[in-house]
Amino acid sequence: MALSAFDSFCRVVEQGRSPQLRDRDGLWALLVLITVRKAADLAQYHRRERRGGGQVRGDSALAGGDGDAGADGVAQIEAGDPTPDLAAQLAEEFQSLLDRLGSDELGAIAVWKLEGYTNAEVAARLGYATVRVERRLRLIRKILSGD
Repeated sequence: MALSAFDSFCRVVEQGRSPQLRDRDGLWALLVLITVRKAADLAQYHRRERRGGGQVRGDSALAGGDGDAGADGVAQIEAGDPTPDLAAQLAEEFQSLLDRLGSDELGAIAVWKLEGYTNAEVAARLGYATVRVERRLRLIRKILSGD
């Protein structure tokens, strides 16, 4: 909420719509006012009927009946490694998607993008112009989306 309020404040200042602030107390008062208004707007947004009418509960609703605060909410969900069966299934699905591309070049580009390489880095690896990699990426998206 505070970050959103600060962002709004910066936009107001950037657009020249800011009030005259004479000292840091005035700045803090304005930031608090913006934050309170944003919090009220967010609360109203979540109470709307299409959002559950205030009946939607957070992860604290998942708390155990024994009142153990350490095991409530999202903390109850185990975050271990995938099971061998799941890992095999994911690997098969990944390979299936790569096979659909029909080309080692497209497969390599897809894998490098998934690994976080930029278009320019992929182009350098292949000795291509960046625009060629971008065209290949459009083709990959088209193939995988089924168009």
